[in-house]
Amino acid sequence: MIFDIFITENDKSKTDKTIQASKPEMGYKAVKAYTRFFHDKIYYRKVYYINTENIPENCPLMVVSNHQNCMCDPLGLLMSMRARQNVKTKVITRANIFSNSIVSRILRYLGLIPIFRLEQDGAENLVHNNETFEEVENELLNDGTVIIFPEGKHQNKRWLGDFSYGYLRILFKAAEKSNFEKELFVLPSCNHYSNYFGIQEDLLIKFGNPISLAPYYELYKTKPRTAQRKVNALVRNQMEQLMLNINDLDNYTSIDYLRETYGIKYAKDNGYNPNVLPEKLISDKEFCRKLEDIKEKDENVIHSIYNDVNIFDEKTRELNIKDENFGKISSFFKVFVEGLLFIVFFPLFVFSLIPNILVVYAPKVINSKIEDRMMHNTIVFIMSLLCTMPILYLLIFALVWILKGSFIYALIYLICLPFLGIFAWNYNKAWKSWRSQLRYKKLLKAGKLNELVKLRTKIYESLDKLLK
Repeated sequence: MIFDIFITENDKSKTDKTIQASKPEMGYKAVKAYTRFFHDKIYYRKVYYINTENIPENCPLMVVSNHQNCMCDPLGLLMSMRARQNVKTKVITRANIFSNSIVSRILRYLGLIPIFRLEQDGAENLVHNNETFEEVENELLNDGTVIIFPEGKHQNKRWLGDFSYGYLRILFKAAEKSNFEKELFVLPSCNHYSNYFGIQEDLLIKFGNPISLAPYYELYKTKPRTAQRKVNALVRNQMEQLMLNINDLDNYTSIDYLRETYGIKYAKDNGYNPNVLPEKLISDKEFCRKLEDIKEKDENVIHSIYNDVNIFDEKTRELNIKDENFGKISSFFKVFVEGLLFIVFFPLFVFSLIPNILVVYAPKVINSKIEDRMMHNTIVFIMSLLCTMPILYLLIFALVWILKGSFIYALIYLICLPFLGIFAWNYNKAWKSWRSQLRYKKLLKAGKLNELVKLRTKIYESLDKLLK
């Protein structure tokens, strides 16, 4: 989403123009409050904003983060910045989304700042970045807040890509404009998701410790690149400690599959609650680190496990069952009771789904044409929560008011609509899980899972032995 920054010789000229840090207008506050409700209460099942006490106040602050889930990453950071609500947080984002003049005005109003990139926008447009650099520098010098993603683009896996030094050029350039009298801070952070795709997942935003650039001002005056490298090393080190960073990309699929399956058992065995995302993150980091240790000691052993994992994953996908079915063997009576409950609550599911059907399915039409899956949740959020829901819900509210002749009745129904949508989503999710469990029991009874049961047992026992 964010860029590789290009700074030209023209950028070296100083300016006397002063821009006050943007203040949040009433309209902006209303939009943010509306977005926060849907973001924190509807879109995600649970959000965790951790170490927010580390966010410094009343000073120039640039927040940097890993980037994996397109617009959802800056949105999560924006919602977590309660400590700096006195200024409008700015987010540097790619310029191509500003192509429409009306959209551009809206994005600008919301605090987004365009950056032009060589590959996407062409060399002839890079000169426009001078305006962006000046705007960001002045925001910082007036104690503003800027969010940036130094990887330059969103990744499609849980790992930390290479950093552009553009964010540090901006910071030190701003310090230079103040004759190095202004103390600027950079705050490392990370975002982490229980699942990238779908609603009602969990989100974690975690902050590190703010890093002051002041101790590096003298070094920057004589060796600017060295100063940038030193600060960048500190920032990157903190971000690697905060996030789940799976560096073994050759075996990423196997490692991530184990993290989501065996990793639940590992968390429980080591005193972590796998249903609490901050605890699961700590457990996952430990687990992945131990897999790396095993690989360093005996690469053949770990590759044998990864090969078994790939076979197991492929076979279960073919049979449309999940790993959790193997570890959770329910009695026939429990499966039967759950089936009855689905029948009992089916009318409520239909009642909940009908007014929300466009909210659920409209984004799928667009996402079917977008190859980059990391863009899908952005489409879901923008279309469903910021477009379809308010328009559709208001129309339903007006219709119920007219038909029932009661404003209070229509208002109560309006308030219930998003929660009915959550019920419909979770009902469908539980239904799929129940069907997978029923399919597993049938296949197991028919003797078609014997080899898979043995393979899973082999994988789990091998990991138990190695991890001890």
